[in-house]
Amino acid sequence: MISLSTVAIVVAGCAPTSSALSSPLSSPSAVASPEVVCDGSQFQPPPSLTCGPAIAAALAVLGPGQPPIIREEFRWGGLCPPGAPCAPPLGNAGIVIVDFVSGPSVFVYVSAEAGGAVAASSPAPYPSGY
Repeated sequence: MISLSTVAIVVAGCAPTSSALSSPLSSPSAVASPEVVCDGSQFQPPPSLTCGPAIAAALAVLGPGQPPIIREEFRWGGLCPPGAPCAPPLGNAGIVIVDFVSGPSVFVYVSAEAGGAVAASSPAPYPSGY
């Protein structure tokens, strides 16, 4: 299994990597390097939550037996239907959307906590059309 610190290093730059991850144990993202997408919104003051730690926290709560991951996306704020009036995002919370090679996508709410920790909810099905 890939350690949380290894995942954080891979996604810390918020850019896809061409190097394949290798591990003697099976891991959802070990088959190939997934596409990593990070919300580019700018906040003043700088946000307390950033893309790499948010994705690492979300991946840590995925259960075993998931299909290989093909895409990881971090967005500021929460789920908001297109065209709906939604609260503006803050720099301390967001969602991570995980797409698999097969099956439905899931999302995880993430938030910055005291001391630099990142809290993550349980994964939930990502609604279509968002």
